[in-house]
Amino acid sequence: MLTPHLVKGKNVLLRADLDVPVSEGRVESDYRLQALLPTLKLCLENAQNTLIIGHLGRPTGLDPAFGLKPVREWLENALHRSIFFIDSGFSPGNRAGRQFPIAMFDNLRFNPGELANDREFAKQLSAGSDIYIYEAFAAYNEAASLRIIPEIIPTYPGFRFEKEVEELGSILKNRLSPSLLVISGVKEDKVKYVDNLVDKFDEILVGGKLAGLIQPHPKITSASLTSDGLDIDPTSITLFSKKIKNAKNVVISGPLGRFEDGQHAAGTKAILEAAKRSPVRRSLGEGGPARVVIGGGATLAAIPALGFSYTDFDFVSTGGGAMLEFLATGTHPLFPLPRRVGLYL
Repeated sequence: MLTPHLVKGKNVLLRADLDVPVSEGRVESDYRLQALLPTLKLCLENAQNTLIIGHLGRPTGLDPAFGLKPVREWLENALHRSIFFIDSGFSPGNRAGRQFPIAMFDNLRFNPGELANDREFAKQLSAGSDIYIYEAFAAYNEAASLRIIPEIIPTYPGFRFEKEVEELGSILKNRLSPSLLVISGVKEDKVKYVDNLVDKFDEILVGGKLAGLIQPHPKITSASLTSDGLDIDPTSITLFSKKIKNAKNVVISGPLGRFEDGQHAAGTKAILEAAKRSPVRRSLGEGGPARVVIGGGATLAAIPALGFSYTDFDFVSTGGGAMLEFLATGTHPLFPLPRRVGLYL
């Protein structure tokens, strides 16, 4: 468990979830950054210094469009203090940032060693750090900062990581019926999650392009789509809304249509409204066993865009694939050695 004593006087390397939507040089959706603040503030109040690392998007090389300066600016405004920035030309072994209470490296994926899972790159990143705090639940790719650094220096989960484990674990432990997974998206890799989770829920509702990729199964209901295929149709909206309102545990992963264009938001908005106003959830009380959990990067953006608040739901996960992986396996995919990194999953 992360405590002030653990980080007191230490050089902290903090792996943050900085992969947030950025447009015209400004952060558009800050939920993941808000979730980072409690851990970051603990480090600033107790550590000798804190070096933040993370990635943004999927750059194929050095690309200013994926630079982390807009994220640095958001954090500076939130913390009311400056952050020393080490730009894309940094040498990982350069410890210049350690002269400042808080510093940030630019996008780790600008260096090919990150996604190559390069051990030497991980050693350079962690040089001079006493402990590694992992506060990026949503990140779980094969990468040097994610897979190798926990093998090099003592690693601990941040406050948000532990909260994710607690909340998602409660879905697995308190399996009230009917339990329902609503999953949608355009990524074909979500098919494996449907297959892996079919035994974890009483029913799975599938929308988006994914609906046409799923094999028939008694516990799976695929939505009918609008003629252009960019939203679920009114019949499916009515059916899905009814099932959500009657469920006791609901997990929603992914918007049901291309809500961003303003013309295909009906399905997503209706499903979020049904989850918010679930009579089963309200009758059991906000602190009762009925739970509505929502996750996924696009879903995080849809909530405020469609007029909802994150507090309308019991828990909003920072993870998309990581959330589904946890629900399928009961653990986070990054940490096969929980004793080593201090996780108790």
